[in-house]
Amino acid sequence: MNSFSADPDAGSDDAQQPAMERPDLVFSDTGSPRSASFDDVYFSTDNGYAETDYVFLQGNGLAQRFAQMAEHRHFTVVETGFGTGLSALATWDLFEQTAPASARLTFISTERYPLSKHQIRQALQAWPTLSGRVERLVAEYPPRLPGFHVVELSDRVDLLLLFGDVQDTLSDLNARVDAWFLDGFTPSRNPGMWQPPLFQSMARLSHADTTFATFTSASPVRAGLQGAGFTVARRPGFGKKREMLHGRFAGMEGPPRPGLWPQNEWHWPASRINPSNRTAIVVGAGLAGAHTARELAKRGWQVTVLEQAGEIAAGASGNLQGAVYARLSHDDTPVNRFYTEALHLAQRRLAILPESVPHQQCGLLQLNQGNKEARRFKHLHQRNPFAGELADCVSQSLASKQAGVALPCEALFFPAGGWVQPPALVQYRLAHPLIQVRTHHRVTTLHQGEDGHWQVHCETDGGEHTLVASQVVLCNAWNALSLSQSQYLPLKPIGGQVTRIESTPALAKLKTVICSDRYLVPAYDGAHSLGASFHVGQTEPARHEQDDIDNLNNAHQRLPGLISGGESVRDARAGQRCASPDYFPQVGPLANAEGFARAYQTGLTKRLTHRLPEPPYYQGLWANLAHGSKGLCSIPLASRALAAWINGEPLPVAQSVANHLNPNRFIIRQLIRGQR
Repeated sequence: MNSFSADPDAGSDDAQQPAMERPDLVFSDTGSPRSASFDDVYFSTDNGYAETDYVFLQGNGLAQRFAQMAEHRHFTVVETGFGTGLSALATWDLFEQTAPASARLTFISTERYPLSKHQIRQALQAWPTLSGRVERLVAEYPPRLPGFHVVELSDRVDLLLLFGDVQDTLSDLNARVDAWFLDGFTPSRNPGMWQPPLFQSMARLSHADTTFATFTSASPVRAGLQGAGFTVARRPGFGKKREMLHGRFAGMEGPPRPGLWPQNEWHWPASRINPSNRTAIVVGAGLAGAHTARELAKRGWQVTVLEQAGEIAAGASGNLQGAVYARLSHDDTPVNRFYTEALHLAQRRLAILPESVPHQQCGLLQLNQGNKEARRFKHLHQRNPFAGELADCVSQSLASKQAGVALPCEALFFPAGGWVQPPALVQYRLAHPLIQVRTHHRVTTLHQGEDGHWQVHCETDGGEHTLVASQVVLCNAWNALSLSQSQYLPLKPIGGQVTRIESTPALAKLKTVICSDRYLVPAYDGAHSLGASFHVGQTEPARHEQDDIDNLNNAHQRLPGLISGGESVRDARAGQRCASPDYFPQVGPLANAEGFARAYQTGLTKRLTHRLPEPPYYQGLWANLAHGSKGLCSIPLASRALAAWINGEPLPVAQSVANHLNPNRFIIRQLIRGQR
């Protein structure tokens, strides 16, 4: 039996997944792509689009199913073998032609041998009617690094690319699948994919209305599907193929079979949405609150954002410039995967911001600060041949050329990095007709009524006020500790001050963001942001002249040829970040802490071999907290994940990553260690 871990740390140090592999791709005289490694074609040489339509779209009855979707409903397709992306684009096209305007689609596809952007464009050039969709896919296409990658094709169609071996990626997927596209190379040439774990994952992720279709009619595939609980029927194949298979999930008889259940499944509550009451209250109008509100509003939720201050972005989200950046490790851990995937999404969002939000996608240089850093840079590229698609090691001379100023060392260059103005970004994310912002509303207590709705009691300038919603999301940083339901969370405030220095002739040449243990940003309005200081436990933000001195002295030590330490300070801003003890965000459902401890006070070990009862979660109460100094990077993906949980969509992160985000991970660790 496959064991599952109750501890999000279990196995994280040595769970190294295989690096991505290059596709051995050749093109025929007619332009059709073929895999030399598997000696098989990516799609029919007769008409790949017609094959996709016949086998997968018609085979799953998608035109009719899309047209019959109710308002605000969601549909999930999973494909085994992304290849050129043709099936994803064809499904996207059909969905937008037939589904209601408020419906949403997530197309999930797994791929171990991902093609490059150029190869995708070349393979799909035979269909000029898809050119606009191809260019959108290419523009949003992620670095070919192992893990889950969100690709936003449109406001209501998402592509979730799972780069890695299909057995690994599907076992880490949390989704309720409506249709399966069993693609990939033919079973006789790619037997490693068509194995029992694939069919077991299909059974785990399917429901009574789930369908499948596949181009093959091979007997091992038919037997595997039937053994996993699918009814299987034959129909004529496409073109020269005699037969293909299609069918529906009938369910498993008897108790769950060994290996069918994902690791840590018991951590997460099932989505329980009342279609007649899609209302949510978000506490906090900073970056986390604004992104959470926007993700919910995109999904048709009526959102009220409560802010205790008199304006939005009044806390740590109020700085004039912030770097879009993450400090990555070469280790293939859930934490590093989260930040790698979050950085790609944040950079893509940065690239399409309107001019009304001050920003620059000017690139970012992370300076090498010593031998340890150099080894990390080197290992990052040794582990994966595609690491350069996200960041590249550059010499001192090249780093200086890219920065426009003399730098003292080599660096890691993020070409899609840059900076943005957080208050303007918050304002932009909150500008949606389904979002209402109420300032001067300090939340004092939360109470869940017998009908399951949350009563949110507030103090306002006009006295006390109560609002009601089916969902509540806490995005109010360490102030969440003032509420009884979240007092168990280990949150700590970290004071920080950003110094704005007047530009000089030397500084005016700076073209990129520079990061070491602090950051320096190109000029905005004639001044550069420099910071930030770091004071753990500081609860009252206040500007200190010594912090300005420390920021300048630190920059002088790192960049002696650029910063003298005597630059003129225009102004400064002090704020408070919120962090966890492990400096990783807390995103997900909140639990009744005492009930949680009682439920698992015995029998909870680091590695379990049996399922546990569902934890006592508060239905409809969530957290999006503790992003620390990396919020501009981590918050967009974290907010998407939270909205997916609430809306009953597939998680855009692997389950192993979600377990590390789990706000209740600290209780779990304490129980395992006998400390609670």
